[in-house]
Amino acid sequence: MRHLLSNIISAFIRKKSLRDKVRTMIRYPQVWDYIRYVRRYARNMKHHKIKTVVGYGCKNFVVILNDKHVFKFPLLNDGFAVALRETRITDAFRKISPIKIPEMRVVQYKGVYIRKYEFAHGTLLTDIDPKIINKYRPHIARQIANFLYVIGTSDPAEIRDLKNKPNDVPGFMYGWFQGDIWQNFMLDTKTFDINFFIDWEGAAFMDFGDSLRVASHNWDKFGYKGIIVDLMAEYAKLYFGAKKK
Repeated sequence: MRHLLSNIISAFIRKKSLRDKVRTMIRYPQVWDYIRYVRRYARNMKHHKIKTVVGYGCKNFVVILNDKHVFKFPLLNDGFAVALRETRITDAFRKISPIKIPEMRVVQYKGVYIRKYEFAHGTLLTDIDPKIINKYRPHIARQIANFLYVIGTSDPAEIRDLKNKPNDVPGFMYGWFQGDIWQNFMLDTKTFDINFFIDWEGAAFMDFGDSLRVASHNWDKFGYKGIIVDLMAEYAKLYFGAKKK
C-alpha cells in the first residue's frame, strides 16, 4: 500500500531529487526516526542545520548536519556488510590516495549500521557550469588520471580477500576502481583542485572500461566534452611511463 501511495504522489513531482525523497519518506517511515537520531546527536550544538538526501537507487537515506557530519542510513537491510566493506576499503586507500577520502566510522542504532562521514567540502563536478569545467579541463583531467593510476595500480594486502580472484594483479585499466568517477569528485571552485572523492560503496577490483564509458557518456551529456580524452592520455602517460623506469 505504501509503495502504491508513494508512486501516485510522486507522479505529480517533476524534480527527480524531490520525487525520490517523497517516495522514500512514504515507503520507509523509519527515516523520521533517523532524522530524530541526528537531531539528538546535535542537541548540545548551539545551532543545527539539517539537510536530507536520498542515495542512488533509494538504498540509503542521507542526513547532513551543519555541513560537517554526514549520516548514511541503510533502507533495504541492516547495512552491516556494506559498512564493513566500505570501512576496510577506505582505510586501505586513505593512506595512499592523492585525493582526500572523508573519514568514516560505523555507528550502530536499533540494529542498523550507520555510516558517519566527515563532510566533504567543495562542489560536485557535475554541479559546475560546463563552460568553467572546460576552461580547467586539463587540470581536472590530470588529477583524476593520477587518482585512477595510484588507486588502480595499488594492491593493499589488507583487502585482497575482497577481490573476486585474490591473486589478481593490477594492469592497464584494471585494478581497484570506483565506478562513479563521473560525479563523485568534490572541487574547490577557486582553484579547481579536487578536494575529495566520496562514496566508496561500489569500489571493486575490476576492468575500468565499462565505467569509463559511462563516465564519458555522462560527461558529454552534461556538456563536459573532452575530459575523457584528456584523462586517458594522462593515465596512459603515467602507466607506461612507470613501466619504462
